[in-house]
Amino acid sequence: MNQSETSESLSEVPEDDDLEILDVDPAEVLQCRKESGYQPPRMNQEIAVTGGVIRQRWEDFKVTEMPLYTPCGAGEHLYLTIEKSNRTTIQARDHIARTLGVKRELIGFAGFKDKRAITTQTFSVPILTDRDVVSIDAPWIRVLSVSRHKNKIRTGHLAGNQFEIRIREVDKGVLESARQRIEEISVGGLPNFYGPQRFGMHGDGARVGAALLRRQISEALELLLAPREGVEEDYRSAYEAGDIDAARRLLPPGRTTEAALLTSLKTHPGNLRAAARRIPHALRRMYYSAYQAELFNWVLMERLERSKDGYWLPWAGDICQWEGQRSRFHVSMEEAGWLEDQQRARDGEVSPTGPIFGKKMKLPEGEAGRIESAVLIAEGLRPGSWLSHVRGMKLDGTRRPLRIQVGEPQVAWEEEEQSLLVSFSLPAGAFATVFLEQLMGASNSTDASSTDVSSTDASSTDVSSTDVSSTDASSTDASSTDASSTDASTAPAEPDLD
Repeated sequence: MNQSETSESLSEVPEDDDLEILDVDPAEVLQCRKESGYQPPRMNQEIAVTGGVIRQRWEDFKVTEMPLYTPCGAGEHLYLTIEKSNRTTIQARDHIARTLGVKRELIGFAGFKDKRAITTQTFSVPILTDRDVVSIDAPWIRVLSVSRHKNKIRTGHLAGNQFEIRIREVDKGVLESARQRIEEISVGGLPNFYGPQRFGMHGDGARVGAALLRRQISEALELLLAPREGVEEDYRSAYEAGDIDAARRLLPPGRTTEAALLTSLKTHPGNLRAAARRIPHALRRMYYSAYQAELFNWVLMERLERSKDGYWLPWAGDICQWEGQRSRFHVSMEEAGWLEDQQRARDGEVSPTGPIFGKKMKLPEGEAGRIESAVLIAEGLRPGSWLSHVRGMKLDGTRRPLRIQVGEPQVAWEEEEQSLLVSFSLPAGAFATVFLEQLMGASNSTDASSTDVSSTDASSTDVSSTDVSSTDASSTDASSTDASSTDASTAPAEPDLD
């Protein structure tokens, strides 16, 4: 059955209707704490996890970008598909810019890719000649193909990413359980949780976003500048002591946002709003996005608390999305209608969606609508709350599939390396950490230096250490989110703002 064969149960969902909250009592509806969304559950406890570690060597992690379209072969933009090793996307972009004599902000790319990996991605360069392309090759980067197209590559201009990951420190005996897990994932997919990289190294991204949304400027600045349990840095201690000059001297290199905040507070003592205006536009978007992601994860946990298949099997009144498209529809409240849509979900044609809350996002009906309304009410929010307080930045919201359809997952044992080799592909917006945690277990899925990079969600974290592979970047030009200006300790990943 295809999209054109819709029944009366399918009603088109407009994207410009104001959000209407159902009158519910959160204490009676909600069964999970908001924080539960930071620790997604393992879906089938009966299948053993593999354990092991990834990224013992950077060549153990390979990511290949899946383009959204094929370049036409003509146009003012040169499309360079490159392979880089153990370097960030920003480093690759700047190397290309220097080699070709082009301003770096004019070079486009679809998403950030992992640093500690071998990654393949495409850059667009507005240049009419390709004579200097041969000079790009270096020990860590090589040009794989050259073409032309009419437009610059923007953030989100990709279908997804393909992964090939080697898991070390495992026994060959885990291969069978890994195959079982892979088979299960290939049939039912995975819950589409946002991974930890969306919330920043210390998990503060959502808290900063919530504070900015509510115009609680003092709280937002405290999160960015002051010490607290688990986050102790010399510059933060100096700030707490009121010594702005010392805080500026002690600030680690690359913390340009914090430097701007402290400079503003030095120049305009006590003027917190003036300081907050120094938060870069792109970084502010990411903070709002992190808060939206936190609420999405909460809703997803609420559904799983009620039903283990709540992430992929539509409920009466749900809003579903056709796979591979942005077209959505309301599931009927009538039994015959929602049973039909559940069959569509089993066939992989549709998935239920969850909220990226905003002024114009449409709520579902039934139990799904009760959950989403209860989350908003519990947070003290209403439709009019979703204002960025920044000119030109809208928080209209959208909806995001609750299920990840994982493409061609495979696992094999490498006798020579004594390791598991896992390969799979993920669509735009999905996080590889979710897949790895289901396969390996949360405690051993990644090492400490790389927990914030195995994603497919375009991000702008501190590229000196946390450049991420990403594909869900629906609204920000990559050239405007130079990650070198953000702080990896709080900077979350790229927004889902419509």
